[in-house]
Amino acid sequence: MESQDSIDVPGASLYYKSRGSGPVLLIIQGGAADADGSDALATHLESDFTIVSYDRRGLSRSVLKPGAPPADVRRHTQDASIILATVTSEPAFVFGVSIGGLIGLDLVTTHPNQILTLVAHEPPLKQLLPPDEFEEALHEQEEVEVAFRNEGVRAAMMKFLQLSGVDFGDREADAPAPQLSPHIADNLQFFLTNDAPAVRQYQIDLSLLEEVRSKVIPSAGETSTANWPNHCASRLAEKMRIDLARFPGGHNVYGSRPRGVADKLRVLLRTD
Repeated sequence: MESQDSIDVPGASLYYKSRGSGPVLLIIQGGAADADGSDALATHLESDFTIVSYDRRGLSRSVLKPGAPPADVRRHTQDASIILATVTSEPAFVFGVSIGGLIGLDLVTTHPNQILTLVAHEPPLKQLLPPDEFEEALHEQEEVEVAFRNEGVRAAMMKFLQLSGVDFGDREADAPAPQLSPHIADNLQFFLTNDAPAVRQYQIDLSLLEEVRSKVIPSAGETSTANWPNHCASRLAEKMRIDLARFPGGHNVYGSRPRGVADKLRVLLRTD
């Protein structure tokens, strides 16, 4: 049975929902996806975990308050921490994808006691890339923002999907088709105005990351190996000195390959 609620946080009201039973697994969505984006994945995991998902501030039902400061990765981290503190007093599992992976990494370094294990899927942490690839990644991110300013949402998202290696045709046969949120236009506008620049500007404290290396599992898609967010995950695994977890599919795994992702997460997060 699914439960839904909202909680006031500084500058916003956050919508979240939960379903299932067992240890808490917080899913932090990527892109402009809201809490509903991981419904298919939750269906396959709710017998093993209490699945919690939420709309990041500024998306769908998580409404900004008048005069709220701009969203950035650190502010999203504080929101995720408050969500976790609201739903459990115990350390939780976290699965973060893309910007959700960045938020997860920031969360585990700043609030390590709240996290049992973080699976960070293709976090666009370009500071880990070699200099030439760093410059290329930075250029691609800036191109998205320029396209948004000059040509609008559609042109910008086409570039964004290309740089991240999203392929909506690469999906399990029984995976439900992507459902467009009634808030999709506003979500994309907010993402490109606020979250895309925040991702481009973000850098993590690598010394803090080293301190929590036992809590982090970097993951990447099997079909997005040509794209730099995938390479970030590989470099993160090297820095963590652990094997990179490979998920079926590419960057947008929880929507396109929910069954395969659920099977992999059960192995990575086994609690026996």
